[in-house]
Amino acid sequence: MFYSKIAIRSLFSKWRQYVSLFLVCSVGFGFSLFCLFLVNGMLDSLQMKAKVFYGGDFQFIGGKGRLLFDDENEFLPGIKKTFGDDVLVFSRLDYDGRNAALYFDGQEIRQKVIKGVDFELEKPLFSQMNFISGGIDGMNEGGGILISSAVADKTGAKTGDAVTVMLKTDSGMTNTIQLSVMGIFQDSSVFGIYTTYVYIGDLRKAYAVSGNYANRIGIYLNGKTASSDDYRSYLKSLESLFNMYGSVSDKYVFYDDLLGNKFDSEIYALIPLSANMSELKIVIDAMKLVSFLIVVILVIIVVVGISSTYRVIVMKRITEIGIYKAIGMERNSIYKILLTESSALVVFGSLLGFFLYIILAEIIGQFDFSVIPSFDIFLNNGSIVPLMKSSWILALFVFVLVTTVTAVLFSIKKAVNVTPVQALAVSE
Repeated sequence: MFYSKIAIRSLFSKWRQYVSLFLVCSVGFGFSLFCLFLVNGMLDSLQMKAKVFYGGDFQFIGGKGRLLFDDENEFLPGIKKTFGDDVLVFSRLDYDGRNAALYFDGQEIRQKVIKGVDFELEKPLFSQMNFISGGIDGMNEGGGILISSAVADKTGAKTGDAVTVMLKTDSGMTNTIQLSVMGIFQDSSVFGIYTTYVYIGDLRKAYAVSGNYANRIGIYLNGKTASSDDYRSYLKSLESLFNMYGSVSDKYVFYDDLLGNKFDSEIYALIPLSANMSELKIVIDAMKLVSFLIVVILVIIVVVGISSTYRVIVMKRITEIGIYKAIGMERNSIYKILLTESSALVVFGSLLGFFLYIILAEIIGQFDFSVIPSFDIFLNNGSIVPLMKSSWILALFVFVLVTTVTAVLFSIKKAVNVTPVQALAVSE
């Protein structure tokens, strides 16, 4: 406590000398947090859109020669038992958009995929979707469709308008179904620009298949995360119930084997979200790497800036150090005073840096980035929303504190080791 009082008193009495150090620490820490949480928020938005598109954190798919479940009830009970009651398990029917088109006001819009969804079961998942107008209320009653803002802009369709969907059945027949636009969602990315969502019962009727027909089973963990160990555990449990393919890191490896008729019997795979997003892995890794490099550079600037400047300040205080030694203060005690000063600078500088991050996050949230082509994949309602993690704040603070104090320790070593005579002989 005695050393802390001396250190704090010194900081306040010589505050002009420490302003630059304080600002370097604050700006470096604040921008480091901003960079980390900005990228984290963008990737979280990307992942949430992927979960809506693919149907949760895992997909259970398979069949023989094609993706197909003639009767979903043969699989749902076993999958639900594997994942537990607090996890959402639901069937989906994905229809290849190359064999379908959407018509409105004389315009034809080809779709990437039409997704048949049970909106009541997937309500927690679709509550994360960004709607410009309307929503999923009433979708399970049938006759509704969700379209992207890009499709709405191209066709001029609005909520409440009737659109016609045309598709081909397995037998080669062409069916049409008229649906009312119940919601328009904000997405012009690879997941949403030509994706439409309808009630799975409507799609089954139009496709002329049974009421239990599906080609995907989604598993949504309700906000929980699954580790690689969890994935292996789930897979092992499913292997006792079904003929499983094994772990999958890229869905196309399984697709190629299944669609290439390499299996004599039905086979199934549990596809994690990361395997569904394998084509985006380079983008995700690049964003993480860039943010990491920026943070490292900022931390180096903070550490080098504080340690080098502090060394100059300490050399100017060499007479003060000589007085401390002359009155009998030991070297370790002087170290404690100086290190307490530098630690206090980092603590208060980091605190101000955190408030700087809050300000920057508020500012960037005011801008609409949806005008940037295909950038919606990283946006939440058109904006970038940084996602804060308290554990990251603590980790970054500890890292900055330890590295800075260590650098300062080496910087002041020479000054502290001088004798009282040598120190008192120096004139500032």
